[in-house]
Amino acid sequence: MKPTPSPRVRFFAILALILVAGGGAYMLIHGSSSTSNTAGTQTTLRATKHTQTTAKRGAKLEKSKKSASVGGINALDAALVNHPLVVVSVYARNVSTDDQAMSEAQAGAAAAGAGFVAFNVFDERTARQLATLLGGNAAPSPEVLFFKRGRKLAFTLQGFADSRIVAQAAKNVYPFSDPWVSDADRICRRFSGPLSLALSKAKSANLDTAAGRAQAAAAMNSAAATLTRETKSLRAVRANMGNAKDYSQLVADLQQIATNMGSEAAALRGNDRTTATSIDQKNAALIASASSLAAKLQIISCAS
Repeated sequence: MKPTPSPRVRFFAILALILVAGGGAYMLIHGSSSTSNTAGTQTTLRATKHTQTTAKRGAKLEKSKKSASVGGINALDAALVNHPLVVVSVYARNVSTDDQAMSEAQAGAAAAGAGFVAFNVFDERTARQLATLLGGNAAPSPEVLFFKRGRKLAFTLQGFADSRIVAQAAKNVYPFSDPWVSDADRICRRFSGPLSLALSKAKSANLDTAAGRAQAAAAMNSAAATLTRETKSLRAVRANMGNAKDYSQLVADLQQIATNMGSEAAALRGNDRTTATSIDQKNAALIASASSLAAKLQIISCAS
């Protein structure tokens, strides 16, 4: 017969079972939670790493696109479509001084109203294109080239040049003018042919004969009519405030020249050579004044 365990022994046995069961439950619960947390952490890390990798690839692709779009003959041709003068910065990417020179050239081009293209000679393909553009000659960096339409190289600045130097060089190569200046110049250019022809006929006439004087008078009237139409068109152009006074004076001078031509024609028809000569002299001085004003305003076709 087995001895009956004492109450104390039974108590310790029950306590041991409770501790073992409790420890197992603790391990089951907390071990599972730890495993779950570890898996969740690993999943989060993998997702973060994937996002970072994707972002890096996107940034790299964007950077590649930007690099590919900078420079090249196609870019130069496209810029020349929109601008009569294009500033080309020759630089080596990742060279700090060259990068700065490129930024200065871009700012100078903008200040002068010129187009801008950058040729990165660090890229072998771009460097070959530039050498071909320059007749087989390699261009040093940094350097600034000024191209007119037709890919005509007009000027070169070797070495580093700040934006002010680039802007001034661009203006010297191809002076930029406000739209109203271009409009006025186009008007003068349109009338310059008929006006020159009429004045040439007047000068070639023999004023010693009645027929010659009649020819000269007819030519002077034709010139006066042409110049009057020209000044009427010029009045429709609105100059900016800084040049409005000079421009108004130019138009007034041109109209007075036309009026004087009509008076000279009348004097020639009446065989009043003295009056005709006097009017012609006044007109010569007035033409010189108008020509000076036109040159000052950069309306080249109006300057005789």
